[in-house]
Amino acid sequence: MEAISRRPSSLFISIPVLTLGVLLLITALVYKQRDLTILTLLVLCIAAGAKLWTAFGRRGTQCSTGADRKRVFPGNGIELRLTLRSTTFLPLWVEASIPLNGLCLASGDDQTRLIGESGLWRDTGDFLWEVTAPRRGLFRPGPIGLACGDLFGFFPKESEVGEPLEIIAYPRLVPLKPFSIIRRDFFGIPGDSSPVRDPVYILGTHDYQHGRPARFIHWKASARRHILQEKVFEPTEQEKVLFVVTVEDFALRAATDAFERSLEAVASMAALFDREGVATGLVTDAAIEGTGTFFRSVRRDAGHLESLLETLARIRMEKARDLTEGLRAMSTLPFGVTCLCFSHRADDSTRAVEEHFRRRRVPVTYYVWAPSSGENRDMRPSEHGSVRSTRDLFAREGEDGE
Repeated sequence: MEAISRRPSSLFISIPVLTLGVLLLITALVYKQRDLTILTLLVLCIAAGAKLWTAFGRRGTQCSTGADRKRVFPGNGIELRLTLRSTTFLPLWVEASIPLNGLCLASGDDQTRLIGESGLWRDTGDFLWEVTAPRRGLFRPGPIGLACGDLFGFFPKESEVGEPLEIIAYPRLVPLKPFSIIRRDFFGIPGDSSPVRDPVYILGTHDYQHGRPARFIHWKASARRHILQEKVFEPTEQEKVLFVVTVEDFALRAATDAFERSLEAVASMAALFDREGVATGLVTDAAIEGTGTFFRSVRRDAGHLESLLETLARIRMEKARDLTEGLRAMSTLPFGVTCLCFSHRADDSTRAVEEHFRRRRVPVTYYVWAPSSGENRDMRPSEHGSVRSTRDLFAREGEDGE
């Protein structure tokens, strides 16, 4: 634990002075100096009493931290709480220090740690700060550096308590220009308007309409309702998109800004697809911060967008695995999926992605940050894919970074 710089509260409790006091006491006893004996005994008793005060008081001191939310976007405010509690009968001086570890105060003050100090006597002290995450990533404020002791602060006892909080900052969501993906709907307008009805995908029932085919009647529901019920079909083919993020070339070129902007494009597209009812998934060869996973299966259900954004937040610009092995580690891809591959330039990883999906007849659109005609000849578009610039996705001028 990083020690908290603190000015000594008194010269009389320093080790050299206490050592001198012991020697003076022995001398006073030998030479029978009554006044000097009383003075040195008084100093040593105060020091011993303060030491015992701190030892017994520390046992009844507790502290904890919390946050009003642990999943945010960069720049959003987070209320960080600190609670100090004393259950001992002795009044105590308590000071707690929380390292921010990358978080910033919303007020703009340049501080790397938060400090709360209070005097407690079977009481509770609460502190509240507003902090922000300046960028995408995983932040762990803490652990708490706790110092407590007697009210004079003669012998503070310091220790680390609690576990660091885990706060996830998602990539920013930015406006995007209109873009298109390769649709996999084989019968035009899906759902009830499609010429093909799939009896597996039944959304519900409604009253039977005269003139509709009898094969669409739901006989069990009709028996329960005592009136003819007709099946309502879900879309026969739902759009499905798999995002592939390759980090190798970003890391080799130390293109941090380009990497962050590419992740923002992926996050913004995923949020847009979620609103439009498109199933999405993600796989990457990047190292993952913490206990997250490097892939998310292609699906659409409650909480899936948040889990995908969390994976993007935990990604580090560092290659951790072979991308084709990561693709094989995923469960079987659903039929009709389209792949969107994001990379810095055309490299071995993107060519491996093209070969992997070519064999499976999955169409791929490659979004590269720095397209180069010389490099893209090795990744020439075929019937299975096309190459686009990631910069062209951003709607506002200047959103594409440097």
